[in-house]
Amino acid sequence: MYPGIDIIEIQRFADSCRRHPRILERLFSARELEALKGRNISSFAVRFAGKEAVLKALGTGIRGISWHDIEIISSENGEPEVILSEKARTIAINRGCTKARVSLTHNQTQAAATAMIF
Repeated sequence: MYPGIDIIEIQRFADSCRRHPRILERLFSARELEALKGRNISSFAVRFAGKEAVLKALGTGIRGISWHDIEIISSENGEPEVILSEKARTIAINRGCTKARVSLTHNQTQAAATAMIF
């Protein structure tokens, strides 16, 4: 079992999005972007924190893996669900893990996430 945690300032994330107009396409898959269409920036920021937390749990950082290799979407009941690409799944399996979970939270200024692969 491997944990990961991340916290970011929502305003800093929003500023990055303004400075780099295509950043959302770099960070999120088409499926994630479609699911987040019309949502405010905190929804994007908290899912980015979730991706960072999963990367930390995988033990890779961003080296050798793409942001698109980790998707965080809402399940039918609204719970955040982690979907790993084949590449990310292989990294997890090499650590003896087959499942990934994430918990997301945010307030007006910060977004935080914890992740666990097991």
